[in-house]
Amino acid sequence: MRSDLSSTRPKGRRSNTKTWCFRLVLLLLSNVVFFGGLEIAARFVGFGYPTSFFQPRKVDGAEVLEANHRFFWSFFPRALSRSPQPFQFSSGVNDDTHRIVILGESAAMGDPEPAFGFPRILEQMLKHRHPEDRFEVINLAVTAINSHVIRPIALETAKHESEFWCVYMGNNEVHGQFGPGTVFGASEANLNLIRSSLAVKRTRVGQLINSLSASISQNGASATEWSGMSMFTNRYVFAADARLEGVYENFRANLEDIASAGISAGAQVLISDVAVNLRGSSPFKSEDPDHLTDSELQEWSAQLEAGRTLLEAGLHSDALSEFAKAVELHPDHAETHFLAGQCYWALTDYANAQKRYQRARDLDGLRFRTDSKLNQIIRETAKDHPSNQVRFIPTESMVSYNAPNGIPGDELFWDHVHFRFPGNYLVALSFAQAIEKELYSKEDISQRPARISLGDCAQALTLTRWSDYQMTQSMRARLNEEPFRSQSIHQERSQRLASELQNHLVGISAEAFPIHKDVFEAAIKNDPEDYVLRDLFARFLLQQGKVADATTQWATVVQQCPSHLMAHFQMGKAHSEDPNRAKEAEESLRQALEIRPSTVNIIAALAQSLLTQGRHQDALREIDTALQLRPTSIESLIVKARALHAANRSTEAVQVLEQAAKLSPGNKRVEQVRKSIGAQ
Repeated sequence: MRSDLSSTRPKGRRSNTKTWCFRLVLLLLSNVVFFGGLEIAARFVGFGYPTSFFQPRKVDGAEVLEANHRFFWSFFPRALSRSPQPFQFSSGVNDDTHRIVILGESAAMGDPEPAFGFPRILEQMLKHRHPEDRFEVINLAVTAINSHVIRPIALETAKHESEFWCVYMGNNEVHGQFGPGTVFGASEANLNLIRSSLAVKRTRVGQLINSLSASISQNGASATEWSGMSMFTNRYVFAADARLEGVYENFRANLEDIASAGISAGAQVLISDVAVNLRGSSPFKSEDPDHLTDSELQEWSAQLEAGRTLLEAGLHSDALSEFAKAVELHPDHAETHFLAGQCYWALTDYANAQKRYQRARDLDGLRFRTDSKLNQIIRETAKDHPSNQVRFIPTESMVSYNAPNGIPGDELFWDHVHFRFPGNYLVALSFAQAIEKELYSKEDISQRPARISLGDCAQALTLTRWSDYQMTQSMRARLNEEPFRSQSIHQERSQRLASELQNHLVGISAEAFPIHKDVFEAAIKNDPEDYVLRDLFARFLLQQGKVADATTQWATVVQQCPSHLMAHFQMGKAHSEDPNRAKEAEESLRQALEIRPSTVNIIAALAQSLLTQGRHQDALREIDTALQLRPTSIESLIVKARALHAANRSTEAVQVLEQAAKLSPGNKRVEQVRKSIGAQ
């Protein structure tokens, strides 16, 4: 009996197992069919948007690739989405062309003015020394992205021919996409989950879910306006945070994948470590000494304050002694190490100064600078890679070697990571030397003319006093915002930038206009196909009040590069209030929106052009769309008030202006419109 019972039980179990397996397979298949059908239906009705980084376009009968600005919607809320610099290139490369691709973040892109970033300088260096060859440098770097975004860009880039990849990244790993300090969505350490979620977002069904989720999110209103690094205030991630291990592991995996993609494309992958401002950028946030007892806290505070007082008095050895005591009580206070670094610097002990400055960077709670561990990962990945197609580029050493006493500061950087022109020149030099070694023999290189100098490179790229003034003004405004205002070096830096701005005033004077104009025209004559130069020239002309001349230049820019977002936008905005050209402005602005939809500033300018044409209701419809995207947009509120007043709804117009005045007290434009409406 037992034998019979025992012989039948396994059959029952097998039967049950088969049943459940069948049910599971059936469930999976039904879900696949359901979501597959939903995906097909969504595509059939035209819902969603393409998610590839590149998109094709016909220009003069030839197919070229340009940026798809919607690509970034998978990584940013739409109102915060970033965009690359304008580019277009053919998928294939002519035999006489050396194509170089730049992958990275804002420092690689050339912020605050990409026209003078290291990709542009690199191209000038190579062209000057090797005029018989053609070099094509394509800048694919983008502000506020990190390795999670750069990886899919690299995977797509691998489908198109290129000879060199220059990889310069690492500053945004903690506070960028999926990092523990991000503001762009959920923080996630599991790499498989990150990549799975991104894969889902690339589907139309995923886009539908993402759209519905964003519309009902309680936090949606807090992420409607780009405000730079101030968005990350209170998003502290200190050195002991366990989440950093996930950041480092993910960065290594993404970097290895990027290298593999370049190898598969047949490119030489040049991976650089990252240089940052050590001496001129104090920590954004130091960790509070919560572990100390009340008496220890009082002692530590007294030591830190005494050290500051002695440092300000120039008693550096005595100050250093106080800081050493403070470090014993609280070793992880970033600011104390920075102050100790200043003491060592003053005492000409540069080796210890460098160590302290580096330690201050690594302990910073707002981790906007590539730290020692990330740079170590970069070096290990590049140096230890088995493929001879991967090369390590020691940019950090290049920058340090050319910095005063080996410690980079504000002579090379605008802020914590973004280079001034001399700093960009050094980064370009690091890559140029590596590229030349791959392309030419030592004998050939030795017979070449001297490398283009810093001054000659600046002249070739039209770096004038006007551009100096514009960049200094832009950076001074940025550095007066948080978290820069909370840095201990803020006042000193602000005063220095104010002095620089005063020195550059000649660049915006009427007397300097013909000189700068000649520089631009000579450069454009030398390279008429350089639409970056033309765009810069157009901005110069517009600033001088030469609106017609500026739009003429931008018209040429969009002929050369039809996807040039800012050229379309600037042309449209320049004529949005001109009754004779408002229709033309509308066309330019609609083209800009075709390139980058859901962009508040463009929609507001479009609404103004419609208002100028007397199309009040159309203007109101557009401006309401802009205000849905960004309710706090002062420009949109101003246009709405004008449109309401023109539609004989003056009471509502006044209410809108009152709302704008509350959001931006003392705003001159708001007051001007208020007076204009009141006078009428």
